[in-house]
Order: sequence, then structure tokens, then C-alpha cells
Amino acid sequence: MAREILALFDGDLEPAAADTRIHRYAELPLNHLGFTLTYRDIRKPLPEVADIRRYAGVLTWFSTTPAARDAYLAWARVAVRTARRWVILGATGASFWTDEAVAGDALLGEIGLRHRRRAIDLTLGTQLSARAPTLTAFEGPADAVLPPYEMIEAARPDLEAWLELVAPQREGGGRSVAVAVSSRGGFAASGYELVEDQGQGRARWLIDPFAFFGRALRDGPVPVPDVTTLSGRRIYFSHVESEGLNHVVLTKDREQVLVAKLFLDRIVTAFPDLPVTLALTPGDLDPAIGGNETPRDLVREIWSQPQVEPSVASYTRPYTWRFFDQYSRAREEEIVAGSRPAGRFGLRRLTDLVSTSARVERFVAKAREYPRNYLLTPFDLGQETRVAWTAASALAPAGKALRLYQWTGDAEPSEEAIALTRRLSLHNINGGEGRFDAAYPSVANLPPIARPVGEQRQIYAVSAGDLPVRKAWRPAVSALRGLRATLANTETPRRLKGFNLHYRLATVGNADALGVIEDFLREVQGSALIPIRTVDYAALADDFPRVAIAETGPLSWEVRDRGSVQTLRFDAADAIDVDLGASQGVVGRTRHGGSLYLALDPSIEPARVVLRDGTSAPNPVGLSESRWQISGLTRSEGGWSFAASGFGPGDFRWADVPPGRYAVTAQGSDGTLWTGSAEADTLGRLAFTLPAMGVEPVRIAVGHRPDEVGGRDEHR
Repeated sequence: MAREILALFDGDLEPAAADTRIHRYAELPLNHLGFTLTYRDIRKPLPEVADIRRYAGVLTWFSTTPAARDAYLAWARVAVRTARRWVILGATGASFWTDEAVAGDALLGEIGLRHRRRAIDLTLGTQLSARAPTLTAFEGPADAVLPPYEMIEAARPDLEAWLELVAPQREGGGRSVAVAVSSRGGFAASGYELVEDQGQGRARWLIDPFAFFGRALRDGPVPVPDVTTLSGRRIYFSHVESEGLNHVVLTKDREQVLVAKLFLDRIVTAFPDLPVTLALTPGDLDPAIGGNETPRDLVREIWSQPQVEPSVASYTRPYTWRFFDQYSRAREEEIVAGSRPAGRFGLRRLTDLVSTSARVERFVAKAREYPRNYLLTPFDLGQETRVAWTAASALAPAGKALRLYQWTGDAEPSEEAIALTRRLSLHNINGGEGRFDAAYPSVANLPPIARPVGEQRQIYAVSAGDLPVRKAWRPAVSALRGLRATLANTETPRRLKGFNLHYRLATVGNADALGVIEDFLREVQGSALIPIRTVDYAALADDFPRVAIAETGPLSWEVRDRGSVQTLRFDAADAIDVDLGASQGVVGRTRHGGSLYLALDPSIEPARVVLRDGTSAPNPVGLSESRWQISGLTRSEGGWSFAASGFGPGDFRWADVPPGRYAVTAQGSDGTLWTGSAEADTLGRLAFTLPAMGVEPVRIAVGHRPDEVGGRDEHR
């Protein structure tokens, strides 16, 4: 089953893949539907026509007719006949009043449309005729002044015209298709697909992108790899950068305390059941460039806690990564000199000669006024990656390898920087600044899974952090409070993102912000979430494009190369259910927002998914949800057993359990850790909770005890 979309863009107007509207707006809904994107600039060589069938579809989104389009149109005219699907957002890429009309007609014709060689520039009096407002006014109506449009009509019977424009009589009347889908692709005219406010950095969809891409690019229900869910629950993870590591704050008792100590006491120690990742920027501890060694032992102590994951975040903390794409030390020193004037009679130079510390201090940013935090030495990408990783690893406790790199500042590293982290076998994360709240009320303001940078992929953070970078400014407290709206809007009506709590140590020094963080952590403790390490999410995101799905029958699929991706999702699934007995490697299922989520067994490769039909036998025992991740599930006549690991109490919910009472036993490497019992209700549901013991995997056995009418839990 093809999952890869060929995304074509005009490099004259959108210099890089990450700058395109396809990436900024369309890739998120396409990722949600299970698609991955490969970007190509139409000014450069395009794939061989014979290779087009490997793609699930071809997508273009030109804001205007490209200037350098001859080679593209010659290629597209032939490629469109081979492509599985072709989707056009915005301009077609051809001028229909020149010889290019032949190529334009070929593109529209495959979708099922015909250009009438008319254009309406004065749109006053144009009426909208929508098949369903929810499909073409998804996040609000079109602007009162409609954009100009070209007259396009349906040319094949299977075309579904979602939006038509009724032209005013003074312009000759008639109806023009503005949004349509068919079995060969889709079309949405410029200005009728999305409204963009570039001055404010905001956008909103007019078409429903989930319905539009879903209909234009595939038929029927298919399993979708999902990175928001594990073991039937929405994922939760939290990652923190060490910016502010050396800050000192006053307690209520007017005592001075390092922010790192506050983090240890109020976050790490207070919430031992919730994993947290702390990324160290080693420059913070390097006095030679302006750091301070004082918190070194605190970092060691924090990283030694079982639920804390160590990671690294550069060495000198770049704030503006693109500044270093064409690095100039002279320019960097000019910025420092301009920010810190020499003073009368050259007193600053004299001070630098007398005091080395004064010169060092001058090269330390106070408020992100420099391209990076520590500038005393020239920028060196090797220092920011390999040296930083080595220095941080020296502080990590035995058995805790650093596996994650967290991008700092604007989080827009170069292809070379990402490649260097990959060579160190590190996952990476940050950037994206996802918001879906009152100020940014659209899914268009959410990032996709990853940022394409040449041949590399940078994994985006799931949610915006505590410090705005590109979106409208707001204080850290407001940023954290605003996360609540984004969390709600990305959970319903469809689960688009996991729960990601992301902030800097500096924010912990703000009493109000710390209170908001603690409130979130308490909520997580009491919510039906599955806490994971940040590196585990990054691995999910890295493995997402690698998952291979093959249809093996009308209602069955084989799923290979899943890596860390252990959830499949069927959308619009009210009438769909999985046949657990016929499937292989499917632990169980749950439902949310009209979708069916399948939890897979990491120990089974490949997995086989079979949907139920009228002849299916009753389902065997299956997982509904759990706080821990499950693998190695074995079902038997009298019960079942499995391995599990996770953070905090081990909550488990099972379905289709025969009635009766069951004994539950947890075994560790040293023997029995816990025994208890649970009873299935009349609906076949059984639930039990193990104490917090799952950081290291345990083996859990559940056996039917028909003779037992009572029971108690024992923790050994």
C-alpha cells in the first residue's frame, strides 16, 4: 500500500521544502491520514515517469503560475497518466491562454475537470453553492470578497463537486467548480482551499483537509500508522532544556536556591511516576566560555533518578541556527560590539585587559540578543554535536546512554547539523511551535511530524514550548496556560497530537509558571494517558515513514518494519471492528473520536490485521487500554500472560473476558513482585492496577479462578 506523496513546489517562491505551504499546512493532515511526503523542486530534475506509481499520489500547491514551468509541464503532462492520484491545490501550474493549455487540460482532465477558457476577476455577485458547508467552510466561511477564479466544469460522472461558484450574469453567468474530488485525485482553487494572513502568521482551512485528502488519495478503510497513541492511550512526554541552569531564585523564606535544585525538588522528586527528559547544554557548566560549574553535581543527581532521561542540547546554545549556515566570525563579533559599546575612552577594552572574566562575560548573551548564548570561541558544528554529546555523556550515570538531541533557540538546524546527530546514533526533537488555541484557532497552525531538511528529517516537538519563537509573543506563564486549549483541540474531535509538556529550566524559577507545570503534572497522574520518554516519541516519529503496509485481502493487511510504531488506526470506524482471533500481533483495540485504535505486539513481526465480517467468531481477550506498554501477549484457555513496562501504577483494562474471578501475578527477574485478583463484569471487562514497579519489564500472568469468590492484593 503506497503511503508516500510526491510533493512538488516552486523553488523560486518557496526556497526550501520547509517553507512551502504543503509542509506548513497540508503535511499535518496528510500525516494524520498515514501519508509521508517526499519534496521535489520543479526547477530541478523530477522522478522518472516510470517511477511515479511508487507514490500514493502527486500533490502541487502553487500560489501562482511558476515562472520556470516548461520542463515541469512537459513532465506532468505525461506523468499524470501514470500517477495513482493527482491533487491540485491553488494554481494548476499552466496558463490556459497559451500553448500550455494542453498540459493544463491533461492535469485537470485526469481529475475529471475541464477548463472553459474564461476567468472572473470581478467576483462581486458570485454565489457559493456548497454540497456540504462542513466540507468547504471547515474552520469558517470564505472572505466576503471572493478571490478571482477561472471557469472550470465537471467532465466525468464520478466527480464530486464540493463547492461551485455561480458567476454573475454580467460576467456571462455559469457555474465553476472550485473544490472537487474524484477517484483520480482532487482540486481546490486558489483562495477557496485556505485563508492565509501572512502579516499575522495565521491561517485557517476552508476545505476540510482530512476529508478532502482522504477522499482524493484513497478508497475505503485502511490501517493508518499512529504516533499519538500507545496501548490504547494518548501518549504523554515532557522534555526540558537546561537554559537557566545557573539561575538563582529566592524562596518564600528569602533563601537563595538554584533553579536546578528547585526542579529536582518540585518536579523530579515530587513526581517520581512521570518521566521527564532534561537536556544539558554543557556550555552552561564551562567557566571558560561563561558557564558555571556549580550545578554540575545537581545535574548528576537529577539524571540519576529512575524516571529522568538525560539528553543533550548543543554546547553554546545557538538561538538562530540559520545564522550559522553561512557563518562569519567577524559578523558575530560585530554583533557583540554593537550590543555592548566600548564606552568612553575605550574603557571596555581596558577592562577586558585587566579582567579576563569581564571579557568572557561580554560574550555571554543576556536575553537572546546574540545568535547564540556563549560566543567567546568561534562556532564549531562539531563542538555543538559530538563534543557536546561527549561532555554530557560524562555526567550521565552508568546504564543511561544519551540517545536524544534537543535543538535550541529557533530549532532550525541545517542538514549537516542533523546529519551529525544521526551519525552519533541520536534521535532529535524540537521546533514546530504547535498551537491550536484562541489566538491560533486552526489545525493549520499545527506542525507535521517532522521538518524536511535536504535528505534529513528533524522531528518537531508536539506542542509549543514556554517561549514563543515565531508566533505571537506571550509570557511563559501564559504560554503554559495556553497549552490547555491546544491539548483539548488536538484530542477532539480527532486525536491529532500527543500530550507534550515542554519548557526551559529558567521557567521553573517563575513561581506562577512552576505552579502551572505542577498542575499539569497532577492532571497527568490522574488521567488516562501513557507516560513515555521523549526519546521514545522521537523514535516513533523517526519510524513513522518506514512502516510498510500490504493489503492481503479485502479486509486484511500485513504490517512490517514498524519499529517503535505499535498503533494502527482506522478512521470513520463505527461499523468496523478487528477480528482478534484471525489477526496476528494485535494485542487489543479501543475507540476514540469515531476511530478504531489497534494496539500491536512489538514482539510479533510482521503483524497481520483482519477485520471482522459476518462469519467471524467472538473475539478472544484483548487489551482496551493500559498505562504500561505491552509485548509478548500469550492467550490460553484459562487466561493470558504478557510482558509490560512503564511509569507509575500499572493500570490495565481488558475486554471480552469470560466471566469470573482471575488471579493476577507479576514476576520480575528476582521472582514474584505482586499478586492480586480481579473480576470480569457482565460486559466482559476486567481491570486491575499494579503498584509502580514497571520501569524494568515484568511478566504478568492472568489466570481464571472459578472457585474463588474473593481476593486481595499482595505486594511482595
